[in-house]
Amino acid sequence: MRAVIGLLLLAAAFAAADSRGFTIGVLRRDGVVVPFATYDGKGWSGRWPAPAREPEIPINLRSVPSKWFDGPLAENWSTWIDGRVGSAVHVLRPDVIDTHCLRQIGLRTDYRTGQPPAPPDAQPYPKDGLVVAPPQAIEPIETIDVHAAQLNGFAPVLREAFDKAERMTAGSFNHPVPQKVREQMEPELEAVYAFGQAPRIYYVESHRTYDGLTAEGRFPFDDSPRCGTAFGTGWFSRDDKGFHSLDMSVRIVRCDKYGATYMLPFGAMHLGSKTYWIAQFSGWDHERYVVLEIKSKTVDVAVNTWGGVC
Repeated sequence: MRAVIGLLLLAAAFAAADSRGFTIGVLRRDGVVVPFATYDGKGWSGRWPAPAREPEIPINLRSVPSKWFDGPLAENWSTWIDGRVGSAVHVLRPDVIDTHCLRQIGLRTDYRTGQPPAPPDAQPYPKDGLVVAPPQAIEPIETIDVHAAQLNGFAPVLREAFDKAERMTAGSFNHPVPQKVREQMEPELEAVYAFGQAPRIYYVESHRTYDGLTAEGRFPFDDSPRCGTAFGTGWFSRDDKGFHSLDMSVRIVRCDKYGATYMLPFGAMHLGSKTYWIAQFSGWDHERYVVLEIKSKTVDVAVNTWGGVC
């Protein structure tokens, strides 16, 4: 009987957590907040307006359209900075910021960073963390050293997934490096992020660079036709049986990595029985803010909001 009561109380707690609506946003180093995802107790949506060339800026907080937000606009936000809860910030007024080749409406706050100031034209502009209103529990995503012992046994799983993904990419254009030559090379890890334990979820960024190996053709880059990079990003899980590939993609980019997209992980959330990662994905000419649902065998996008593009 006590076990049944315990299960009922646990289910009630999950239901209560799911029924709380909230909005999250990125916290820029200059103190501007850009809300990008709202959870209404059942699912996610992106309501804040996307960047535009000439956005219409509300004159004050009261004139911010209610459709941009779940309920009244929050004037106080809790912060998540460097993997821990920070001081709350207060919204002062609507504002507009440059984001790559567009302009983005945001909320100017009283936040003051403890980091060195960034040039105003830096793109993507540095983010210090997340904001959320009303307050909601967020957990840190770990940055893993690419030589860490916990990655023992990962190399062959990554290589198999990388090879398979690059073959799919090569099928869409005339890859100048033969498959036999490509697959003799070990993918090199650039970054690894992880969260959870059973299973433990990993996101990795890796590459293979082909410089002077294009005996059969040219890369489709006018300024570097004989040098290209296969840039791979992928999701993996680890359980008591080892590592497993969930999803992997490979894109052919220039050797300076123009065209590659990198993750900036902000944090993870548990909502009921579901787990979500919150992150920025960005490159030289774009950035977007994403909420991803981590499932047992797949990773699904819950929200994908553009934060700027050229």
